[in-house]
Amino acid sequence: MFIDRLSIRSKLAFAFAALVLILAVTDGMAIRASMALRDHTVEIVDNWMPSTMQLGRLAEGIARLRRNQGSAMIAHLHRIGGGGGNVSGARGPEARRQIDAAWNGYRPLVSQGEEQRLADDIGGQLQRFLDMDAAFRGLLAAGETERAIAFEAGDLRETYLRLQDAVHADQDFNRAMAVQLGRQARAIGRDVLWRTGTATALGVLTALLAAMWLNRTVTARIVRLSRIMRQLGRGDCAFDLPCVTRADEIGDMARGIELCRENILARREGEAALRRTNLQFDAALGSMLQGLVVWDRELRLQLANVRFFEITGLPADALAPGMSVEAVCAAGLRHGFHPDEDPDAACARYRALLASRHPHQHEAELRPGLLVKLFFQPMADGGCVVTLEDITERRHNEQQIIHMARHDALTGLANRAMFHDCVEEALGHGPGAGFAVFCLDLDHFKDVNDTLGHAVGDGLLRQVAERLRHCLRGHDPVARLGGDEFAVLVGELEAPEAAIALAGRIIERVGAPYEVDGHPVVIGASIGIALAGPDTRPGDLLKRADVALDKAKEERGSACVFVPGMDEHLQLRRGLEADLRAAVQAREFELFYQPLFSLARNRVTGFEALLRWRSPRRGMVSPAEFIPLAEQTGLIVPIGEWVLRTACAEAAGWPEEVKVAVNLSPVQFRSRGLVETVREALQESGLAPARLELEITETVLLQETETVMSLLTRLHELGVSIAMDDFGTGYSSLSYLRRFPFDKIKIDQSFIRELQAPPAGAPAEPPGCAAVIVRAIVGLGESLGIQTIAEGVETAAQLAQLRQEGCTEVQGYFISPPRPAAEVGALLARLNPPGSGVAREREEA
Repeated sequence: MFIDRLSIRSKLAFAFAALVLILAVTDGMAIRASMALRDHTVEIVDNWMPSTMQLGRLAEGIARLRRNQGSAMIAHLHRIGGGGGNVSGARGPEARRQIDAAWNGYRPLVSQGEEQRLADDIGGQLQRFLDMDAAFRGLLAAGETERAIAFEAGDLRETYLRLQDAVHADQDFNRAMAVQLGRQARAIGRDVLWRTGTATALGVLTALLAAMWLNRTVTARIVRLSRIMRQLGRGDCAFDLPCVTRADEIGDMARGIELCRENILARREGEAALRRTNLQFDAALGSMLQGLVVWDRELRLQLANVRFFEITGLPADALAPGMSVEAVCAAGLRHGFHPDEDPDAACARYRALLASRHPHQHEAELRPGLLVKLFFQPMADGGCVVTLEDITERRHNEQQIIHMARHDALTGLANRAMFHDCVEEALGHGPGAGFAVFCLDLDHFKDVNDTLGHAVGDGLLRQVAERLRHCLRGHDPVARLGGDEFAVLVGELEAPEAAIALAGRIIERVGAPYEVDGHPVVIGASIGIALAGPDTRPGDLLKRADVALDKAKEERGSACVFVPGMDEHLQLRRGLEADLRAAVQAREFELFYQPLFSLARNRVTGFEALLRWRSPRRGMVSPAEFIPLAEQTGLIVPIGEWVLRTACAEAAGWPEEVKVAVNLSPVQFRSRGLVETVREALQESGLAPARLELEITETVLLQETETVMSLLTRLHELGVSIAMDDFGTGYSSLSYLRRFPFDKIKIDQSFIRELQAPPAGAPAEPPGCAAVIVRAIVGLGESLGIQTIAEGVETAAQLAQLRQEGCTEVQGYFISPPRPAAEVGALLARLNPPGSGVAREREEA
């Protein structure tokens, strides 16, 4: 609570302020009531009592004047009757003076409201009465006795009565107001008495409560904290400490007590931890993986753990505390340490290592086959802690790792990195050191791998490596660059003729028959040779050898020496690659679409997306020129992703029954995220998965078959169609149809190109002709429930033959050449007119 956060001084001030406030309120109420009582009394005394007195005098004067009128009448009658005496109204003026004095004294005391109305009524009646009095006396003086008697008994008397009633009414009002004020004064007196008593009782109660509250919140807690302090002084820390969270002086006392308890407990815990540490230290010394030796400031032995004796092989009794550096070194030398080193020199070296005041480490071969690493850590008091680690096996493993990093694991030959270093080293000997680099590629090695398996292929590579070693001098480096490609650096070789002669011998030796795991194997070799020149760089030398190798592989089993100009195509390739990379960034590509025409429905049912490169510098670049380069450099991955997203986005605007077919490169299957790319392209474009068809070639299926099959399955699960392109050109197409449920097979255009309808009555086609192959593929598709599409249809005869054979769809220039995306709508309108079909029109043409 807020009150608990106050200090004791603030709490006392708060209680005193509460009492003062109650007294102030009580006194204020009493003063206010007294002032109200005084106001009522003053109003009664100063207003209503004088008003009542003046009204009484006024009533008395009026009555006196009325009596005087009677006396005047009697005197007048007596005088008329001849009686004696002089009876007159001599007291009339005196009564009028009394009336005027009373009225003038009363009028200023009149207040507003009802009293004002009553006073106005009295004033009017009084003035009328006085006027009638004067008229009455005038009649008497004129001797009009009868009229005077009638006037006195009539109007004058009636006016007198009304005046008397008005005065009595005002007197009643004044008396009522005086009574009311008196009652209010008495009520105020009673209220003052009640309020004063209540306030006094409340003040007493507040004082009692304040005393009880201070006792509970201050005194009782101070007493409790005092008991706890005495308990803490006895060393007993088992208590519940109250008031720790309070913000006043009591809270400060409680937190001080808590701090004392924490210090006591921390000291006890520290003592216990120190005991545990000593026990753990004793156990740790005995179980350390490193050897440990501790020296004091005089460099005398303090202790050595068990692991030190295990690593060094010293007996446990060979060392003792207090031994000097020289004594310890002597014990080590007696047990075979540093057999080939002078004992004094070894001892001086170790003393210098121990005397250093900086942390350092040192490796030493204590004895043959035992390599250790020592870590020297100086101590503040001048001593030194030495840890010792057996690194014999680690160094052996490091040497193996270094060897593996620079050698081929399969053949034991140098790898590409090491061979590159060898070339750099040879070039560093200067222009006079003539040498050549041979790049060797095995002919027909892939066939061996495919037919006999990779195990036989690996065995063949090991035998080839062994033959290469025997063909060359021992100091000529031989390397396996990867796959079935080898490289040789031949020193002291400057003439191309000598290089060709050596290459011929290597080709002959490598081409001799092999026997691998009981299998006879015959392969060949092609060699590219690059001679080192004065300004040759290592990378250029290997590239030139590769260029020469490409030239040699054109004839197979031959050798070719690089000559200037042979790498022109390499320069062209580099330029094309640079432009291609720029094209990827600048988005210089566009998509053309070629119709896929259904022979059964006589309608265009889809389009194949075909990539085009419109270069600002080269113009329209042929796909056959840049797509292979994009696949070799890996640029086909971002290009293929752009093709997929663009094709889906543009196809989303076509009629719903029209599909789009997109070719996938084998390189895209080796990249990560192919399935996610397809999913995102569909989601971003809104294209239904059933309207997307992905075309793959047999080359895709040759690489990591299980992985590819898994990717194809995941793509199929998205709802897209999978088509096998160039079907029939590979050697294992049928096996892939068995392993994966393709939706469509595409008959390669090489078969369609040779296709023509046979004349009527002509004999059946010979086995192996294009028509027979097409018929077989179509029949296979029908049997497996797979659609077939023929690409490269360029003539009406080819279209008629394919229709006759039962092919599902066709594609080619006869239907339409590839057209830009902007022309797809017009193309559909032309090829899909209502009630007609292109096939029928083409046949009639």
